[in-house]
Amino acid sequence: MADPLVAYSWQMSQWQDLQRLIDSNRLPHALLLAGPDLIGKLRFAKALAGYLLCESPNKLAACGQCRSCHFQIDANHPDYREICPEEGKRQIGIDQVRSLQSFSAQHAHRDNGRKLVVIHPAEAMNVFTANALLKTLEEPNTGTVLILVSHTSSQLLPTIRSRCVQLRFGVPDATLAQTWLRDYVGDAELAKTLLLAAGGRPLAARQIFDDNGLATRDGYDAGLMAMLNRQKTPLQLVDDLFDQDILQLLDWWCSRLMDLSRHQLAAKPLQAKSWQAFEKLSPKLVMQTLQRGLELRSGFSRGVALNKRLILESLFLDWSALCQSRAASEAS
Repeated sequence: MADPLVAYSWQMSQWQDLQRLIDSNRLPHALLLAGPDLIGKLRFAKALAGYLLCESPNKLAACGQCRSCHFQIDANHPDYREICPEEGKRQIGIDQVRSLQSFSAQHAHRDNGRKLVVIHPAEAMNVFTANALLKTLEEPNTGTVLILVSHTSSQLLPTIRSRCVQLRFGVPDATLAQTWLRDYVGDAELAKTLLLAAGGRPLAARQIFDDNGLATRDGYDAGLMAMLNRQKTPLQLVDDLFDQDILQLLDWWCSRLMDLSRHQLAAKPLQAKSWQAFEKLSPKLVMQTLQRGLELRSGFSRGVALNKRLILESLFLDWSALCQSRAASEAS
């Protein structure tokens, strides 16, 4: 049978913190795992759920052998629920959350056992869905543990955050992340390049590798340079990119802007040499553009109804105008 899930090596500090709470019988009824996306928080949540459901866990993971582990690995454990947006949707439905009230009210199938719920990403709940969850959070049933996974916890209702014990996850230690990724891609330098492109997020770096994302980003850069050189208009660039995944586009956009900002403010080398064309832009305006991109990415990931074409047109028209304004000031 398959081995049970284990937290990633860069998550051992958080795992040990929870282990101390479990050992002292002080595990809270609701946890909020907060931090950037694609660093492994969902795997941590599932590993923790398997650990808490296991009949004979060790210090690092579920045993993988007991009846409960067999259920968990086969994805049909009667005391486990996973709530996430349904296929083709970006938001969690209110009926999905309401179903938790009856689930948590039932006794666990194992004597003195727990019931586990993993909700991800928690910010995919709109205000009505979040309010439906509050009833379960405010009146917890003994033995039920809720684990919320959030990439932007500031987007959650304050009443949700206040009823959870928050566990913070940052971008992993570079050495641990590079070692893990090197074993996956088979090349240390490539692993380093991928991690730089992904802002240090290991699972994002793996995704870039799997999707040939470095070449895709080079293509986005080439399109942007064509716009800068007036070989394309901003609207033509939008037409070229419109069929691309919006989150992938915004990942590239924000990653490049963050890289440019670090180059301007801390003399860090640029990942994409073509972006040297933008190094004389106002650092303040670059930061404002980055903040806007991050907000848009957060909105799209949460399922907020945004017009993709209008958003892209606005981004590239504004960037083109910023570059032209800089060029005009240099010429005068």
